[in-house]
Amino acid sequence: MNIKISAQKRDKTTMKSQLTEIRKKGLIPAIIYGEGKPGKLISIEKVPFLKAYRKTIGETAVFEIKVGNKKYSTFIKEMQVHPVTREFLHIDFMEFHKGREVTLEVPIVYIGEEEAGKKGGLVDILIRKLEVSCLPKDIPEHLEVDISGMNIGDTIYVSDLEHPNLKISIPEDTPLVTLLAPKSAKDLASELGETEEEEPTEEKEEEQSTEEK
Repeated sequence: MNIKISAQKRDKTTMKSQLTEIRKKGLIPAIIYGEGKPGKLISIEKVPFLKAYRKTIGETAVFEIKVGNKKYSTFIKEMQVHPVTREFLHIDFMEFHKGREVTLEVPIVYIGEEEAGKKGGLVDILIRKLEVSCLPKDIPEHLEVDISGMNIGDTIYVSDLEHPNLKISIPEDTPLVTLLAPKSAKDLASELGETEEEEPTEEKEEEQSTEEK
């Protein structure tokens, strides 16, 4: 998905109060990093960016940022979010160029989770994003994994993915999702820290009987 946004240059700000003032104006402080180049400090309008960003949730998006007369092809490298309000405090964009390999995270979309669950098992999703390297033209919006045909005890690994033109950073024997057998009441009780009352043995019963006498 390609998103076009506009931004304006900003001066270097070192004080927290300066960044707060920028946010009060309805802007989000950001920076564009480039390979071997100093970062370009920018501010982007919050409302238009949020409208565009919501369309990209769950997918990999390319942001074409216009700053003055220049355009930068980028993707989001990192975002700082307020722990309470969940507002964006700062965004790091990474610039890329045609013909040069880029490394980024791509979300995994699991298809058929409901069908797999109907088999009585528990779908245990272990990884939801993968770091991949590829050329800009090969950047996928997401990677699909169909789990509808899984049976209890089955596991899907990185090696099971169809990913032409992508280099995945983690080993191919890394599990992505497993269909676990349903847990018994005893297993659940054990996880909750519950223990069954110890039944008296014949030896203990005999000791109790002797004491009573």
